[in-house]
Amino acid sequence: MNFGLLLLYIILWVIKYRYLRIQLKILGLALLITCLFEAYAAYLMFQGTRNLYVFHILTPVQYILYTYIFYKTISDGILRKIILSSIPLYLFTILLITLYIQKTSEFNSYALLIKNVLIACWSILYYREAFTKPKVFKLEIEPLFWISTGLLFYSLGSFFVDGLMNYMINQSYGLANKVYYISLFLGYSLYVTFIIAVIYEKDGKLT
Repeated sequence: MNFGLLLLYIILWVIKYRYLRIQLKILGLALLITCLFEAYAAYLMFQGTRNLYVFHILTPVQYILYTYIFYKTISDGILRKIILSSIPLYLFTILLITLYIQKTSEFNSYALLIKNVLIACWSILYYREAFTKPKVFKLEIEPLFWISTGLLFYSLGSFFVDGLMNYMINQSYGLANKVYYISLFLGYSLYVTFIIAVIYEKDGKLT
């Protein structure tokens, strides 16, 4: 079902591309890359090959693109600099983690935990600006509100799931599989909010 929701967003993204604001164009690119990487990871899994290294590449790519969405959305100059400067710092941090702590043959839980915390922070900053400097009268039909909401809940939920996953993999694949189903539910919720966002988008302008 994850692939189905991803494909639905990508189809809507292609159809409405010329009318989308930059944030939704970036989001579509992020989801297209996610779809390709996850399809390749699934192929490796069916071939009986470990695919964990795929996510060591996908995670920083997702972080860069999601973070850039908030950089293009939040108007406060200082916050924009903080958000943008987090990208090289994050990349350097997870490079060290990959080299010395969690190799590409292991589940990259630390990289995911840091990513989830930072994305949740950027989502909260969006809410702060949306309510203190209101530009939109109806947030419920504002695409960026749905994107931020989806990323916030997904990041908070995944923070706990990803934190448990590496331990579960080492202890029991059966337990890890149960935790994995929680992550699937979080993924469904995330992609549904993204689809709502692209449906509400009108001519790349605030609604």
